[in-house]
Parts: sequence; C-alpha cells; structure tokens
Amino acid sequence: MFMKFYAPNSYKRQCMARAHAQRKISVKTDCVSGGTIVNAHEHGFGVFDGNGKFVAASRQMRGHNCQFIPRDIPNNVPYVDADVIYFGNVYPHFGHFLLEHMNRAYGLLQDGMRDLPIVLVNNQNVNPVPKYIYDLLDALGVSRDKIIILNETTKFRNVYIPHQSFNIPLYYADEFSKPFEYMAARTDGVGYDKIYVSRAKLKSGRTYGEDGIQEIFAKNGFHIIYPETMPLTEQISFMKNCSVLAGCAGTALHLALFMPRGGTVIQIKRNRVNKDNFDVQNMINSVKNFNSYYVAASVERVRTPHSTSMPQIIGLTKYIKKFFDDNGFKYSPNAQIPTDDDWREYNVAMEKFKAASSSPFIYKFKNLMIKLMACLIIGRERRGRFRKNMKTYWRC
Repeated sequence: MFMKFYAPNSYKRQCMARAHAQRKISVKTDCVSGGTIVNAHEHGFGVFDGNGKFVAASRQMRGHNCQFIPRDIPNNVPYVDADVIYFGNVYPHFGHFLLEHMNRAYGLLQDGMRDLPIVLVNNQNVNPVPKYIYDLLDALGVSRDKIIILNETTKFRNVYIPHQSFNIPLYYADEFSKPFEYMAARTDGVGYDKIYVSRAKLKSGRTYGEDGIQEIFAKNGFHIIYPETMPLTEQISFMKNCSVLAGCAGTALHLALFMPRGGTVIQIKRNRVNKDNFDVQNMINSVKNFNSYYVAASVERVRTPHSTSMPQIIGLTKYIKKFFDDNGFKYSPNAQIPTDDDWREYNVAMEKFKAASSSPFIYKFKNLMIKLMACLIIGRERRGRFRKNMKTYWRC
C-alpha cells in the first residue's frame, strides 16, 4: 500500500500530518437490557439503559464532537418486546449516511443478529425518509419490515449497539468495510477493471473542465460512469470488479468501499485551498488497503474550499501532467484543458454566484463568521441547525 502526491508540497505536508494522526481501532457490540432509545428531536437522541443512564456507545461522533445528548427519559414511553439493533439517526445526505451511519452496519453480520430489526431515530423529522437509506439496507439484505424509523421515544427488550467503526477524521476499524464487501458479494458484477466516476452530469456542483480530463482517462482504458444517474445496485455492480478507480474528490469516490481490497484510487483535487476531503478518502483507502494518488488539477481563479457553492474548474496542470507521464498515459501535453467554452461557463457560473450570494471575499468572510459563532453553540445537532439557518439567512 502506497500514497503518492502530485500536488504542492504544502498540501502533501498537511495530508501526511493528518494521515499520521489517524488510527485503526477495535470495536465491539454492547447489549443493553431494557434499553430505551430516546428521540428528543431538537434536544438530541441516544440510548439509555434500564437504570436511566445514557449509554456512551450510542453517541454519534464526528471527530471529538457528538450529537446533543438528551437529559433523561420521558415518562410513560411505549414498550416493544423485541430485540433491536441501534443504527443511529436518519441523515439526509447520502455520503454522510454511507460513512457515518453505516458505520454500525457490521453488527448485522454477527451471529445472532442477522435477522434483528434495526432502529433509525428520526430526530430531524425527515419526511420522506431518503430512498438511499432503504436501498443501502436492502443491498445488505434488510427488508423494509425490519427497519424501524423511530419518531418517538421507545423502550425495547434488548438494544444491541455496535460501536462506531468509522469516525471522521480520527479512526476506523476493519469491521467498517465488511458490510460493503457483503453487499458487493450479493450483487452481480460488471467487468470493468478501470473506472472513472464523473461529476459531469450533476444537477449542481459540476466541475468545469472535467470533460477534457476524463476524456484522457477514457482514452487510456478507463470506463466512464455517472453514479448519480444509476440505481445503487448498478453502482455497486460497477465497483465489484474494479481495481483502479479515478475521479474528482467527492462522494462518488467513496464507492471504493464496494471495490475488492488492494486496489488503487486516484483522487483529483478540484479546489486550490489545501483543506479538502483527504481525511475521509484516506481512511477509506486505509481500511481497504488501497494504493492512493492525490493529484492537484484546480486552475480556479478564486481559491475555494472543498465543499462550496462557488464554481470550480480543473485543467491540465503541471501536477496532472506529471502524473500522466509517470504512469504511462497517452495524451497531448499541449491540449487545451480547460477549453474556452469551459472558461466561459465557469465565468457565467461565477457571476451567478456573485449575484446570489455576494463577492467571494464576503462569502468566505460570512462562512468564517458562521463557523466561529457556531463554536459557541452547545451540541452538534444545534450547531448544525444554527449553521444551516445562518447560511440561509446570509445567502451563503
């Protein structure tokens, strides 16, 4: 397993420091007799034991932060005489649900737990429940009648709590990859060894200039797919036999979880700010024992963070040329990528952004202020709601 960078040294140094801070852990499953799963909605969620004590393993962690923890158990809650598996909460984002909620899914593969119902707390009152949640669980062999969407606090005979096996950006466990490998084993595969996952057909968040870069990959044996246009089972089928996966940084590359172990992931950096989603992808690559390439391709005029409403544009930078040269890619070093049309579309998108949000400088200042003010809010759930409301109010 190796990690190679075709990027500025400052980016490489930052990534290496972050990689050294990540670690592999061991996980287990707790059984809470007479456990109560509390849905306190805006006041949080989690599991309490029969003595009314909060069970630490039910905390939903991201880094060192966790969701807002309820103070206590309400009186006269319903009782269900059944054993269940605690899965966390309904989360309305595919990538985060994949990584931060399927991180308890390994519990379903343990002896004595395969046929147990699972519980997802709907503390954010998400309606309807996103289809991808049912699709992921169906691929894992969980039928809808085994999925409990918990809208009110309920006590159960026994609550099994698999510990989180993936916590961005700190740690991961080998068990995290097991459910995804199980899903792939249950899915018929498509015979492409090298695949490029494209963002070109995204309804929003398209990366300008990507068409030209992916065309080079296509001419060098990569099959191009557009994950957002496919049902989940088809996405898994493409990953099942893939040994080399390439694409721009983002959720699509997280599909590498369905690949066989020991493959290669090529992540194209689409923003100029050093901080991006390296933490996430490196943890995925580590748990799957992948070789990793990180290639800087941004030519944007305004430096953007990884996740942004501002447009992003990539091209044939010196870094991606070096990557192509070192790995035997056939291409024209003088190719114009991005094209004049790409620049025109990028400039139009930037003007639309300015009209809707403000100048990039003001936009960044607003986001920084929101982040700083959110630090004063207690509880991850409340911080998240505060950031969302402020971004809507300040149009950023």
